[in-house]
Amino acid sequence: MPRLDDVARAAGVSKATASRALSGAPGVAARTRERVQRAADELGFRASGAARRLATGVTRTIGVLTPSVNRWYFGSVLHGIAHAADLHDHDVLLYDLGAFGTGGHEKFERFMRRGEVDGLVTITWSLVGGDLTRLAELGIPVATVGEPTPHTRSFALDDDAAGEQAAEHLVRLGHTDLLHLASETEVQPFDASSSDRRMQAFQRVSERHGLRLRPPLTVPTTLEGAHLAARGILARADRPTGIVAGTDEVAMGVLLAAHQLGIRIPDELSVTGVDDVPAAAAFGLTTIRQDPAQHGEDVVAWIMAALQEPDGEPDRSHTAYVPVLVVRSSTGPPP
Repeated sequence: MPRLDDVARAAGVSKATASRALSGAPGVAARTRERVQRAADELGFRASGAARRLATGVTRTIGVLTPSVNRWYFGSVLHGIAHAADLHDHDVLLYDLGAFGTGGHEKFERFMRRGEVDGLVTITWSLVGGDLTRLAELGIPVATVGEPTPHTRSFALDDDAAGEQAAEHLVRLGHTDLLHLASETEVQPFDASSSDRRMQAFQRVSERHGLRLRPPLTVPTTLEGAHLAARGILARADRPTGIVAGTDEVAMGVLLAAHQLGIRIPDELSVTGVDDVPAAAAFGLTTIRQDPAQHGEDVVAWIMAALQEPDGEPDRSHTAYVPVLVVRSSTGPPP
């Protein structure tokens, strides 16, 4: 691996000058800085974030706190963040706080002690309790993706609109007996989670149309867990004609259970989801589309803009993304 000495020698400058040039420190002529950077590029050398921060107070690094990396939503947000950060010549420092926040407080404390990032993104359910309010102590742009929150700038799907769209779609098809299947939220640091808001929107639609209001059920958020729960629900004689699932994973679990029980989709049962994950099209799932990768890109764009105004007033606004109904073969008129 090339060292700073190698860069200095190739550029014909001292090691100290090379260090200042690569870290962005003042006092280096533009032509010298360009020559040093060119030598570094040719050798494949990159200045460390720690050195850059000492010289300029800037690390060119964005921190991300997430409760998971192996689920579609979180992975998609991370993809968008990484892509946008790279375009802005920033790195991403990932803190995986554990499965839906389990044991994440200790990792959060470690992050707070280090704090060597220019901006921070915390993804849905990453933090609990007072941890959210402490983010302001960092003195850097902080944003939340996946939930509206008064503590930070936030970006998320309009869950109220999503829940209403899904329910209204089945009502327009003629369904009057619907069931909402909410997905479990293992960690809920907010007053109401996205799952809660989608369920409440479903209830408002049911009341508005005078539908039979079945008590909503909460099932595991994984496809496997939802499938097991759905088998019991669909085996009952009084099953509904339509199911509005809080997520695509839950909806696909229902579709699998229906197939195994010989229930024809959509002739005997209609099912909707939320997300439009890649597998949704293969399942023929009618769903509400959102684009978490775009949310990740948007949050990085906001951080970049906020870094240009370090003395500006704290931004606590919320961006609510408009959901899009995608109709496929899992919904039709009731039997």
